[in-house]
Amino acid sequence: MATYQLKPDLLLQKVADEMVLLEPESGEYFTLNSVGADMLELMQQGKSAPEIAQHIATDYNVPTAQVQADLDELLKQLEEANLADIVSD
Repeated sequence: MATYQLKPDLLLQKVADEMVLLEPESGEYFTLNSVGADMLELMQQGKSAPEIAQHIATDYNVPTAQVQADLDELLKQLEEANLADIVSD
């Protein structure tokens, strides 16, 4: 499983239960819901993808496999939007 890292110049701001991401080069804004915000906060704390999935699954009482699939999709979207890089496979 790939390990991702958010771009260092990415600006993040938590607003209520959501998180707003600003890509300063393009000026584009992105918004994550509360689950996505929680995932990114755990990622910033250095948690691995399996640790993030387990934590979110426990907090939201959902199957870990579903959280892992959602996390994989979020990370793929962040990479496609040039907000994150793969740092290892």
